[in-house]
Amino acid sequence: MRKLLFLFIIYATFISLGLPDSILGVTWPIMVGDFHVALSMAGIISMTIAICTVISSLQTMRITKKFGTGKLVLGSVMLTAIGLFGFAFTQNFYFLIVAAVPLGLGAGAIDTSLNDYVAVHFKAHHMNWLHAFWGVGATLGPVIMGVVLSNQFSWRNGYMIIGGIQVVLVLILFFTLPLWKMNENKMADTSDEATSSFKTVVKQSGVLFSLVSFLFYVGLEGTIFLWGSSYLIEEKTLSIATASFIISAFFVSLTVGRILSGFISFWLSNQKLLLISEILLIFGILTVAFGRGSVLYGGFILLGLGCAAIFPTMMHETPRRFGVKDSSTIMGLQVACGYVGIIILPPLVGFLLQGFTMNLFPIFLIVFTVVLLGATLAIEKRRVVDSL
Repeated sequence: MRKLLFLFIIYATFISLGLPDSILGVTWPIMVGDFHVALSMAGIISMTIAICTVISSLQTMRITKKFGTGKLVLGSVMLTAIGLFGFAFTQNFYFLIVAAVPLGLGAGAIDTSLNDYVAVHFKAHHMNWLHAFWGVGATLGPVIMGVVLSNQFSWRNGYMIIGGIQVVLVLILFFTLPLWKMNENKMADTSDEATSSFKTVVKQSGVLFSLVSFLFYVGLEGTIFLWGSSYLIEEKTLSIATASFIISAFFVSLTVGRILSGFISFWLSNQKLLLISEILLIFGILTVAFGRGSVLYGGFILLGLGCAAIFPTMMHETPRRFGVKDSSTIMGLQVACGYVGIIILPPLVGFLLQGFTMNLFPIFLIVFTVVLLGATLAIEKRRVVDSL
């Protein structure tokens, strides 16, 4: 019973991580009128959140070592609540940027610490389900905001409600801190050695390939999020409404795929699940490239199913690949590389698509996936060689 309660808290925390991630895009067209700034200024806010996420991801290992995972998660959720209430109450655009700082710092620490915690303490199916719950949060955020706006309330009320949910979670985390300590004490005997520095860890066999994997996978996912709809409208001549439904099918299949992957992991190893997912992703890209009409639904559903297990499985593989002692350090680097990927690759792809042709969209996805597949195979090959 205690273990179930603890899992519920971890899953609930990842739902809370997903809640704010998707609401800026929903509310920004309305927020612009209140702050009297250009529509493109949303990029500054999202960039601030991403940069702060990278910074906190790289510092998570050091803070966890000092305070423990439970206190770090508690403080991080509190930071996201402060950021959300900052969005709700500020009357000045520049204070929005200030509010974005705790939002990003909190998100990066939660993402890194919980991924490391679950990778070390729980089996692969829990990691897949953990990320499925992020999808639940990312879906619920716009739903909550949509209900608020459809009832003629201000977007500020939506941010206050989501901030209030974070406060409730802060209280739950505070009163359940002993559960974290119990699990961390079990691990203490295996983690007495000093954790390696970033410089030392990067030199470890296979780590660079792992960082490349995260950079290109998250960049690929971000490219689908950002340019998938434009590709469908411009190159496949679909209506905006149809393109939106197809992209929604991608998000649904991504979340459902993570739930299913949790069950599949009972029978398949992480290595096999990862390779099958990457091959499925290639089939999805080819279907999107050559398909027409309703076939495109199938293509984007395959993309979602292909993507579903990749990120959580790579996270869960970290302790096995590189050892428990360095897993938190490497996890922070991986999360940071993922955010660097989403900051750099989708805008770069957009620049090239605009300069040449939107038809290059599936070509970029194939290139990213091939790099990802190559890096995955290289890591496994190096592990085999190192074990000989």
